[in-house]
Amino acid sequence: MVRPIKTQWQNVSRGFWFYPGLVALALAGLAVALVELDRALTADGLAVLFDGDASAARSILSTVAGSLITVAGLAFSITVVASQLVSGQFTPRAIRSFLGDRVSQLLAGAFVGIFAYCLLVLRAVRAENESDGFVPSLAVTVGILLGLVGLVLLLAFIHRITQLIKVENIAARIAGETLSSVDTLYPEPYGEPQQDGTALLAQWEVDSEPVVIRPERPGYVQTIALDELEAALPGSARVDVVVRPGDWVTQESPLARVWGADGADGALRERVGKLFAVQSERDIAEDVGFGLRQLADIALRAISPGVNDPTTAVTCIGYLRAVLEQLAGRDFPTGVRRLSGSQTVVTRGPSFEKLVREAFAEIGRYASADPRVAASLLEALAEVARAARAAGAPERLPSLLETSEDVAVRALEDARTARDRALVEERLAAVRALAS
Repeated sequence: MVRPIKTQWQNVSRGFWFYPGLVALALAGLAVALVELDRALTADGLAVLFDGDASAARSILSTVAGSLITVAGLAFSITVVASQLVSGQFTPRAIRSFLGDRVSQLLAGAFVGIFAYCLLVLRAVRAENESDGFVPSLAVTVGILLGLVGLVLLLAFIHRITQLIKVENIAARIAGETLSSVDTLYPEPYGEPQQDGTALLAQWEVDSEPVVIRPERPGYVQTIALDELEAALPGSARVDVVVRPGDWVTQESPLARVWGADGADGALRERVGKLFAVQSERDIAEDVGFGLRQLADIALRAISPGVNDPTTAVTCIGYLRAVLEQLAGRDFPTGVRRLSGSQTVVTRGPSFEKLVREAFAEIGRYASADPRVAASLLEALAEVARAARAAGAPERLPSLLETSEDVAVRALEDARTARDRALVEERLAAVRALAS
């Protein structure tokens, strides 16, 4: 299956071992290649910069290898400490994005790779009094250069990590990934609401009992390979996809219900079940709500009494606004889909109203004590409402107005000055004017 492989690739590439391992293997391969090149050019090695004996070569390579493995240990220690800081200070759900930074992965891999390079070259060094005396001068010279490069990369790595753990950059990275998912999942501009599958499901349920597809393990639904359903289903199958990416399921939760597949229950369950990737954590790739959840979590942590950082909350609200402005003008491809032949699929997706609540409702519940945060939240809702009106989606305005009213009621109750009250009322009036 193409999609399960793609899902596994996403999980592997976001780990902090795959790309560092590739870099280490590449440098190990470079060591073997340069040693063989030295042997091929001359029995005594190719003298470029290094012209010392075997003892000097071993000493230099041992020093570089020892230094770089120490640097590698330092780099991984910094990464662990930084990930703990991200988890504790912002949100544990941001660690996946933090560890998936490609630059820091490649830099960490370079430290391990230089260490491996030096060990492999060191293995090839032979003293002149040995039967096969050999000093790979070119390989040793490159090892010296790599040692110097490693020191520069250490500074680059420290700079990269310090930039990654800045809350502005964390929020920007999450928002960028979320906007990229919006472009992938919802590429079409807003159109008429699609056909609701409620009537079809009621008819199917009367006709016969469905085959229920269940997961093999509890966890979050990461991806659903809807584009591969056609190949996995009989020609006249009717499918109700019960879950959506981001939903939590257990072994008893239905993933999908299939009608018109009599006599093939076991094989069908296996084929269709493989199209649902259930993992221990959510992923932004097909779950825009997860990106909104992370930004909302950072904002909530920022306005908590223990942190008290409204500026960070306002920053996250700005990025939430940017994502929802895009979603307000996009078509949500859910409902009834017709595949080739007589196959019919009913899908469920996150509604615009649900995404608005996930982004703003919880922040509004706790932002009432800070008029600046509450006003920023109401301003963001007004701008999203403006984007929805511009896209010709009036049915998306009531949820924005409802959320604004909830935010404003709490903020007005906790307002300490007439100026704070006036600010909240002004922002609420702007939403009401756009939603009317």
